[in-house]
Amino acid sequence: MKRRHYKWYVVTYRLNEKIDRKLTMTGKTVFLCAFALIFFGLNTHTSMLFVVFAIALALLITDAVSLMFKKYEFEFERFLPEYASKGVPLKYSVLLREKFTQKHAGQLFFEEIPANPLPAFSVFDSTKEPGEDKRNGFDRKMGYYRWKWLISKNCGGKFNEFAVIGRKNDGGTVFNAEFIPERRGRIRFGGAYIFRKGIFGLLKKGRIVENTGGFIVLPKIEDSFEVPETAGENNSQRNEKTREMQETGSGFEFKALRDFVPGDSIRNIHWKSSAKSGQLRTKEFYKESDAGSVVFVDNLFEEHYSEDFEKALSAAATLLNILRREENMPQIMFIGSEIFEIPDSSAKSLAKSLAALALAENNPNETFSNCSNLLAETVESATTLFFFTSKNDTSRTGFLRMIAGKGTKIFVFYAGNAETLPDGWKRIKF
Repeated sequence: MKRRHYKWYVVTYRLNEKIDRKLTMTGKTVFLCAFALIFFGLNTHTSMLFVVFAIALALLITDAVSLMFKKYEFEFERFLPEYASKGVPLKYSVLLREKFTQKHAGQLFFEEIPANPLPAFSVFDSTKEPGEDKRNGFDRKMGYYRWKWLISKNCGGKFNEFAVIGRKNDGGTVFNAEFIPERRGRIRFGGAYIFRKGIFGLLKKGRIVENTGGFIVLPKIEDSFEVPETAGENNSQRNEKTREMQETGSGFEFKALRDFVPGDSIRNIHWKSSAKSGQLRTKEFYKESDAGSVVFVDNLFEEHYSEDFEKALSAAATLLNILRREENMPQIMFIGSEIFEIPDSSAKSLAKSLAALALAENNPNETFSNCSNLLAETVESATTLFFFTSKNDTSRTGFLRMIAGKGTKIFVFYAGNAETLPDGWKRIKF
């Protein structure tokens, strides 16, 4: 991809931004009509074309005059949630204050501005648009559709304008805004364009107010979910791993005596041992429980963006949501070489786990072989491994067979090419 194409797209993007902040859609149409009629109407004997040109020009001039001599000083505050969901409308409130006393007629409008939506040249040069191989040679060479796709990915959704209509509060107006996230990850707002429209709604005049803000968009959680078959061999050794869960109530196996600490039940005090030692001693019980599960999400790929990777993340988020409802959350989640501990099955733990999935990116600087040893050590004490990947090379398949041979139950969620799956693998279906 040539650098001059990238520079040209940056210039045209910024030019279009300026035009969009000066003209409404109707205003663009009227302006184009007036501009076109300069060539077709002014030097001919067709008087009707000249009349249309004069009317269009008069409308634009009148709209511009109606916006003159107006001051624009604003400040605003957003009330954004911490998390949103992909494809689900995010509704939030905005408090807008005008910083001058003289009031002007005309409706105010509010439009969010994305923070730095322009991709770096390295990303533009290396990241293919989904389905780009099916485009003709000219489109692939110019990279225009790739540019548009990267801009939309960086923006994270469509930015609409909203009329500032709401209740008065704290010296300003509180109104509702909405944003529909179209991708997972962190979406950032750089500020907002606050403006008025002319008397005919053709022109805009306003000011950009810088005010950063953002939220995390969680991966899409599917309604239906199909758990793939187990992978590997040696089924006879599975489900034999357990761990001891410390309990203080009765009805469990007695384990040992220990010193009494504040918070222990006095019903479990061992009075005979306490009398001999001169210190309070309490009985400690335990029960055998499932040794727990581990989730591994494979992000060790060279691609900056991959549809298969997005499917794997969505599948992992859906699984975590199901396990949380069953109060059986995994103890540890790997995203490539990064480790995230999940302490319990609370809603807070689920939210943090989903946020980690939302912010996951491909890691081209790491290989599966480098992180497989740590993963193997962790999985050794677990009963189940949930393995999400879009690759089935020899290092991954060999690792899974080795883990299965140690008695660990493995579920493989594969989002790659179904035609090259090894035995025991099943492609995830959404």
